[in-house]
Amino acid sequence: MKKIKKFCRRQKNLLVGMLVVLILLCTVFGSYGSKKKVVPSAPLILHATYNKADGLNIGASVRLAGVEVAKVNDVHLDDFYRVQATFAFPKKIDLPADSAAIIETDGLIGNKYVELLPGGDEELLENGDTFMYAQDVLLLDELLERFLMYVRNKKGIVISKEGEEYDS
Repeated sequence: MKKIKKFCRRQKNLLVGMLVVLILLCTVFGSYGSKKKVVPSAPLILHATYNKADGLNIGASVRLAGVEVAKVNDVHLDDFYRVQATFAFPKKIDLPADSAAIIETDGLIGNKYVELLPGGDEELLENGDTFMYAQDVLLLDELLERFLMYVRNKKGIVISKEGEEYDS
């Protein structure tokens, strides 16, 4: 009887071990599958060209009036060292041809996303078109530098080439 109980316990432990390994394998393979690019056969693919797109990554959100309508499908440099971003829309959406694609930041230093601002043109963007207006990302340090320049100009402070401040 003891041999049968030992055998059953071993079988039970083996079965539980195999189940745990199977769950781990499903988790690993499932996580790899979730990092795929958006399917290129989406009903609408649009492009935008930026001079700078710091932090804009594949899979980033594309929003219209704050609602996600697409994902960033590709980000790469063109022959003129500009950033080419591709957006894949899962559903056909009617956007005027003069719409803008602006890179924004969630919060002060959050993730980057693209906000679409519809224009007023009667002609609509078609599959494969490029946004006429695209605004680069505004970085926090650039914004701070602009503010400091504004304050210095207001106070009449001039900075020499050596980095020393003096009043003009």
